[in-house]
Amino acid sequence: MLRKGKFIGNIARATGLAALLAAGLASAEGKYPEKMVEVVVPWTAGQATDIAARTFAEELTAKLGETFFISNKAGAGGAVGSAYVARAKADGYSLLAASTGSVIVSPLLNETSYSASDFVPAAMIAKSPSILITAADFPAKDINELIKLLKDNPGKYTFASSGNGSATHLMAEAFNMGHGIEATHVPYKGSAAALTDVLAGRVTYMFDTVASVSGQLKAGKVTAYAISSKDRSESVPDIPAIAEVTELKDFDIASWIGLMAPKGTSPEKLSVLEEVAGAYLQTPEAKAKYQGMGLGINPMSNQEFQKVVDREVELYSGLLEQLGLKK
Repeated sequence: MLRKGKFIGNIARATGLAALLAAGLASAEGKYPEKMVEVVVPWTAGQATDIAARTFAEELTAKLGETFFISNKAGAGGAVGSAYVARAKADGYSLLAASTGSVIVSPLLNETSYSASDFVPAAMIAKSPSILITAADFPAKDINELIKLLKDNPGKYTFASSGNGSATHLMAEAFNMGHGIEATHVPYKGSAAALTDVLAGRVTYMFDTVASVSGQLKAGKVTAYAISSKDRSESVPDIPAIAEVTELKDFDIASWIGLMAPKGTSPEKLSVLEEVAGAYLQTPEAKAKYQGMGLGINPMSNQEFQKVVDREVELYSGLLEQLGLKK
């Protein structure tokens, strides 16, 4: 027969053991990730989003102990890969290497099976502002001279972009509208062809990413007037922001790259990715890597990331509607 004290002691030990086991199970069930994670890049390999995502995937793999592997699913302006992730199970094992074009602009411009609201932020990675440029021999020596020349000659000048509804197209339209400039849009299939014609003087001006024009800048083949983001780019710190040097004090348009997950993914899993991004993007190694790609690091909370998405849906929806391009 057990004495009362011994009985209570056994109960206490059993209860304690059960609590430890329960805590262990809860911890194991809550661990993320427990297996490989697919990071879908909705563009071809070698594109800016692809390179930025691969770099961050390596860090996630190193820090979290499971492989984050890149899967390129290109097509339809980023819609193929984006739709794939939107339809995926919301368990944290299918992530989208998202960007402004694929998540914000494409669903507003085209008939897609998804919209920005089908995703939730997981980790902001980088931002990619664009530079307003002309050929080096264009007569305007600063942005205010350029604006005056364009305004004084409505319809005379042209601007290039990487395609109708592209980020560079919409940046230029916002810039033109804000300053009352009337110029003719010349769309291209990609920024390389557009830049070639600007350099040759066949088209007057364009917005293009820092990464795309860095070589031409170093060679002195273009005049760089201003950056599209509200803050200067650390990759080209001598180039002022449009908001600094023109009347458009709130002008702030820059593409971004980040990880997003299907709507319904648990906040606990998302916070794991957010935390790794927040720590990594503060390191000199991350800054050097992304600046080497012409990208700025862009650490922020997922709550702030969602605000960026909401703001851009409103911004681009309005622009596309004004231009008669909204679906």
